[in-house]
This record gives sequence, C-alpha cells and structure tokens, in this order.
Amino acid sequence: MKKTWLKATLAVLMTTDTDVKRKQSFNAIAQDATDEQLADFGKVLETLTGNDFVSANITNAYQYTSTPAA
Repeated sequence: MKKTWLKATLAVLMTTDTDVKRKQSFNAIAQDATDEQLADFGKVLETLTGNDFVSANITNAYQYTSTPAA
C-alpha cells in the first residue's frame, strides 16, 4: 500500500466572555504544522475575535492505493 497525504483541516475551539463555546474550521493547513504555529495562530484569533483560545484539533486526510505486485 502507498500512503499519500491529501489535506489537513483545523478545528479551533474558543470561548466568549460569557462562556459560550465557538468552533471554527480552517482548511488548507500545512502538513507539518507545529505546536508553536498552532499556539501562535490561537493568539492571533484571540486578538481578532476577543475570545479565549481553548484548543485546536487537526485532521489529516490520506489516500491509500495498492501497489502493483512486482
């Protein structure tokens, strides 16, 4: 089997000042996004929205193809 990376999506959870939870999704995330980059992105979102960053979840999508027998 051959494993090929296709895409990554990011789901960010934030809370408002009234403790309402908000979830936002982002597409076209780099395959090798680091913890530091995600934390920095959370800080940017906090600045833009005024909400508190809680967590980030990355989902990677792969394609598996069979390799022909030699």
